[in-house]
Amino acid sequence: MVRASKHKEVQRTMKIAICDDYPRFTRELRKKVENICARRDWPLDCLIFTSSKGILDSDLSDTQVVFLDIDMPELNGLEVAKVLRVKYPNIILVFVTAFIEYAPAGYHVAAFRYLLKQRLDSDLPAVMDDIREKLGSSSEMLTIRQKDGTRDIPLNDILYLEGTPNRRVLFHLLNVSRPLEAAGKLADYESNLAGKGFLRLQKSFIANMTHISKISSYQVTLRDGTVIKASEKFYRQVHDGFLLWKGQHL
Repeated sequence: MVRASKHKEVQRTMKIAICDDYPRFTRELRKKVENICARRDWPLDCLIFTSSKGILDSDLSDTQVVFLDIDMPELNGLEVAKVLRVKYPNIILVFVTAFIEYAPAGYHVAAFRYLLKQRLDSDLPAVMDDIREKLGSSSEMLTIRQKDGTRDIPLNDILYLEGTPNRRVLFHLLNVSRPLEAAGKLADYESNLAGKGFLRLQKSFIANMTHISKISSYQVTLRDGTVIKASEKFYRQVHDGFLLWKGQHL
């Protein structure tokens, strides 16, 4: 069963990246974010980048929020945001800038908020509250059946599901080395996940499209490097289904 679960999401670590070409400012912003999270008792994991190349070369699969400076050399923040939006459709983008005239351009990448550098102290707490609310309200959990009872897992944490011959389903999760084993058939979970961004690749595999990096040559590559063979018979359906979903989430 899939259900919304705001309470459980509040307890999970907020994973944030900050990118600005001024190291001093990145340290200042991180400190302010850390202080806000500490006062609200929110677990936090914060990454720092000081160049466009640095953040684009990194794996942000489990990062939920990116604070981006707009006025950076090489690629500016808007150009970086376009790449991140394609690679990570659900990521929350917050632009941090000294120039309010940049604000309208953010509509092209679905920017969540704008922060003026000269108003960090007054505006950052409210932005952090809005981010936390969005993460909580958008969280959905899947209830799985195990030997010792039921367990709820966030949909965003599921990389893919693997069916087995003995009426068991293996849930492969983000940043977890061993899959969770659940009772039931793959088809049962597929029906629960209908319309939630999951795609049947073949008889025994269903993937979370959020974590698919590409589909080509009858192979599906996930962001963690996992490669799963897609059904040759239904490859066009799989390929087009992913492209359609991706287009709707840019």
